[in-house]
Amino acid sequence: MNQNQTPRLTINIFGLELENRTIFRHVIQIKLLDPKTKKDYILTTMSARGRGNRASKQGDNFILLGKLIDKWVEKTEGKRPIFAYDGAQTLFALEGISLLLTIPNEEAMEIANISHFLKDSIQFLNGDLEISCEPDLDKPSFRQTEINEWSDPRFYGYLDIVTSQSAIRSGRYLSQSKGLYVNTQHMEKLRVGWAVAAKGVHKGCRVVGTQGPLPILELDPQSTQYYAPILLNEMLLYAFPREFQSNRPLTNPNQRLQRGVKLLLKDLKCNPYYEDKGSFATNTIIISDIDYNAHRDQEYRDRYPKIQFPHLPAAVCGMGPRRRLMPLEYLRVLPFQSIDRRVLEEFELTPRANAPEERWKTLQSHFDEFGFNDEVMQAFGVEICNDPFNNVSEIDGARIDKPSIAYADPVHVDDEKRDWKAQDKKFVAPAKIDYLLFVLVAGYTRDFKGDTMATEYVARAFMQRCREKGISLGNFDFYSHQGERDSENFLTSVFKRLVTHPKYHDSNFTPFVVFVSDDVPNIHECLKFEERMSDIPTQHILLKNVRKIRDNIVRKSAGGRRAYDLTLDNIVMKANVKCGGLNYTADIPQDIACWRDVSTFVMGMDVAHPDKAASREGNPSTVGLSCNSADNPYTFIGDFHYTDPRQETIQDEILRRFTDHSVRNFAEFRGFPKKIIIFRDGVSSGEENAAFKEVGIIENTIVSAANSMGLCDYSPKVLAIVVKKRHHTRFYAKGGYRGTQPMNPMPDTSVGGDIAEYGKRQIFIQAFRPVQGTAKVPSFLIIRDDERVSDDHISKLVCAVCSLHQLVNSPTSIPTPVYVAHELAKRGTGLFKAYRFKRGDIRDDWHTLTNQLSYSTLDRLSKVRVV
Repeated sequence: MNQNQTPRLTINIFGLELENRTIFRHVIQIKLLDPKTKKDYILTTMSARGRGNRASKQGDNFILLGKLIDKWVEKTEGKRPIFAYDGAQTLFALEGISLLLTIPNEEAMEIANISHFLKDSIQFLNGDLEISCEPDLDKPSFRQTEINEWSDPRFYGYLDIVTSQSAIRSGRYLSQSKGLYVNTQHMEKLRVGWAVAAKGVHKGCRVVGTQGPLPILELDPQSTQYYAPILLNEMLLYAFPREFQSNRPLTNPNQRLQRGVKLLLKDLKCNPYYEDKGSFATNTIIISDIDYNAHRDQEYRDRYPKIQFPHLPAAVCGMGPRRRLMPLEYLRVLPFQSIDRRVLEEFELTPRANAPEERWKTLQSHFDEFGFNDEVMQAFGVEICNDPFNNVSEIDGARIDKPSIAYADPVHVDDEKRDWKAQDKKFVAPAKIDYLLFVLVAGYTRDFKGDTMATEYVARAFMQRCREKGISLGNFDFYSHQGERDSENFLTSVFKRLVTHPKYHDSNFTPFVVFVSDDVPNIHECLKFEERMSDIPTQHILLKNVRKIRDNIVRKSAGGRRAYDLTLDNIVMKANVKCGGLNYTADIPQDIACWRDVSTFVMGMDVAHPDKAASREGNPSTVGLSCNSADNPYTFIGDFHYTDPRQETIQDEILRRFTDHSVRNFAEFRGFPKKIIIFRDGVSSGEENAAFKEVGIIENTIVSAANSMGLCDYSPKVLAIVVKKRHHTRFYAKGGYRGTQPMNPMPDTSVGGDIAEYGKRQIFIQAFRPVQGTAKVPSFLIIRDDERVSDDHISKLVCAVCSLHQLVNSPTSIPTPVYVAHELAKRGTGLFKAYRFKRGDIRDDWHTLTNQLSYSTLDRLSKVRVV
């Protein structure tokens, strides 16, 4: 390590000092009783069921809890107890409270400041309110200075709740989800008109330290996007002004429009309008689909004769026998409803990344507005301090030496950015493409001839660049298709022609398809489905990028100059990898042992879960697995497996099957490994034991495979690391004017020591250079280390493996085996979507489906990196 590179870093954490207190934990239940059905409606839930939104429920629950506390004071004739309440079901106090309070219907209607949502519910059901506070039988109390309590996740929840009381009770902040608090007083309208943004902060508590434990508070600014609480007809006209501007019904929308409208409105929670009441109700209706032919339905026209926008599609509300059509103008978006990530991406609303200086200022403003160290925190004996031990808000980092990168020849690595330029250096192992096919599908173009010429131009530039990098090219063809209609059938016909090629069944024959398209719905998933079924590697390029490549090369070529295009170079790099080549190597540090010299088997693992809507539809989770079992130790290939939805732990049989097959292939090239390195992604805090068990299964499988080949005393050394990206620890270097401006740390910076989770060996390693925004430095938790290597060695290893991505000339944020596993898990999810799109309902079990869609049985794709 270069001892002269010791950066001083500022961290977004604040120490907590705790005084000796006994804390009592309670469960709160607030119910609305229905006298007719004898059912209880739980009001302390934050789910979509019931009436109101997250903000109204949080406010109502605090008001109702206040009524119970008043009754408790009256009953005990004591002082009003100090309490910390999360606005839902958990309450902490400095004394035990046990009370059931019933508020009659008439009295409940007179409670001051409760929301109109709750008043409407009370009036509609004509029921009484029942509020109860009882000790949590599972853990009724604990001493907050007892260190043994600090390993309990409920202790972190207690710290989070007690440090949030001033912000929540004042109404300045809304508890949006676990750890995320949104400042409701800073709502900003977005350009689309149907969405707003709110400034928020993720606030979490944990325990750190190496010499001793220290509770800390962590603050990380985070923007939240909400649907504006407007009518759905306004939303549709904001989002699609061209498509719905006329008064004529749109009966045959194209696939792209259908996808956009459904993505925007499906699963949206709304309050309905009732004509007989002349007002919007407070109950919640969820949109399940969109009907463009509602205007033709006589029953619909009879039910809603006065609608002002009959040309708009209708919302399909509810399911089964309760399914009905409603005009969009009769539905208003429920407030404080966060926008799904897919919608943000589709409408280009993904929040802008904040630069370090801006992010640090935002953090400070949240710290001031949160009102820490208020009377509740003082009563509970919890105090925030900025200097808990040796000024933990600043800490020394370490910057390691840059790895050695080599194409066919070594290349220079920039010391500051840690990226490199290959120029015309040939690949380490150039691939061979026997048959290259460019395919253009232009579904929505207005200049098909011009787009065809642009694609042909880029195809010629692609082939020229391939030859310059050493790739061998055979025959070339070009197919094209205009229009959205039959685009998928055209794609299928292309691959049917390919599999009839005279040399198709020769495993040494390598065809490659470069597919160019605009935004035709489902076309990417269908392409990858055809790729899997035909065993032919493909690369998908958006038509808008082809136009940019063409324009850039033409512009740079003016005057006869040599023109490079970075996007085209990246496509060529992907093509080489997908056809079995290797672009470059990143030398693993010699003091750990180079993979060329010491047989080292490296695995990456990740699990991709379906979102809530997909889970309800029965979509599986997908396990992605990768390893360096190809002929080159720097090449990572792999596969995916389907498993039960939302299951994070990888099934034993999946691990055994993949590991046994892969390590036997590995042994054919390099013998059985002397070292095993495992990178596991996606493990939540507290699930490290499950990851440790997975490591044991992998080790035992490799040892068993070696024993079956006659290696009786075989005992490889294991290094297992859990990679975590979902945390909120941020690091700021100091630079700029007078060295005080917050900046991103330089690439290949690592931080460990006092900020590691207490009792665990954890290192934060930033191998990459952030292009924009503030770096989110991954955490590397070492759960097994047979050789007891130093943190310095771990950092060198991680930075080198992050430089093996192959698809760009710079390091990535996570190690390549994890990246490949992650992409394989995503690919499995996409193939499942395409399979169901083409075949309809899927009744096969996950094991059968894995065999049908995974790559392990294929001759070509099983031997190369397909992602």
